[in-house]
Amino acid sequence: MLSNLFISSQVLYYVGNFLTTQILPYTPLTAIHIAFMGVVIVGVRLGIEVIARSAEILFPWFVGLFGLLILSMIPQIKIEHIQPVFEIHPKAFIRAVLTFLSMSSLTYTILLMIFPSHTPDTKKATQSFYIGNIAGGLVMVTLILLEILVLGPYYSQITMFPSYELGRRIDVGNFLQGIEVVIAILWFITLFFKLCIYFYATLLGFANVFHIKDYKLFSFPVAFIMITLSLIVYPSVSYQKEWDTKTWIPYSLLVGILYPLFLLIAGFIQNKKRRSSNG
Repeated sequence: MLSNLFISSQVLYYVGNFLTTQILPYTPLTAIHIAFMGVVIVGVRLGIEVIARSAEILFPWFVGLFGLLILSMIPQIKIEHIQPVFEIHPKAFIRAVLTFLSMSSLTYTILLMIFPSHTPDTKKATQSFYIGNIAGGLVMVTLILLEILVLGPYYSQITMFPSYELGRRIDVGNFLQGIEVVIAILWFITLFFKLCIYFYATLLGFANVFHIKDYKLFSFPVAFIMITLSLIVYPSVSYQKEWDTKTWIPYSLLVGILYPLFLLIAGFIQNKKRRSSNG
């Protein structure tokens, strides 16, 4: 529950940081967080089914805009940016893999708070879980590869939002230019659903702790806590980079692997005790 609240505040911070840095530099960060969180509250209070159907509606738009980005970047791809390919230290390679997995896979454990209770067909839900995980990983791999091939490894590393910089580089026949809003729309779509899921899981956690059936009662109080926490979770951009580099990987391993594994072992022991007592 507290982990979901913490990660939700991080996601909300990323929304405000992106907008104040790239699009709305003179807008107060608090105002952006309140506005975006207001939309998330509406979605979560309408229920998980409404969120899922909204995702179905916006998914074709996401795929279309992402495909437009890829096609627009093809003329600017430079293969020499990834050369030499195999000259990398094993320690750096392992760290890069762990960083990728911490972003693409280890955070998917939050969906386990939704799948068992809202999906009657467990087998189909399991398949969808793995397919979604693989598809999300492919999208991230494609985006990272585009950033390196177009921007170069050095510029991709020092730029705060390399994917947004890709949108600025779009230039097709001197006609299709400067449509970085495509990346902004993709960001808003993905971060909205990510924040909705984390916020929904946080509310479910509070409802279970206090033994209250209606999780909606906690929506506004928890939202206020989340907005406040989002303003202090990262005191500065340099702190954010240092935390994401040094702390996020072990934290994601704890939340995404060790904690679920502990719950799995505890559940297995509890079921074994019940069977022995019943037998």
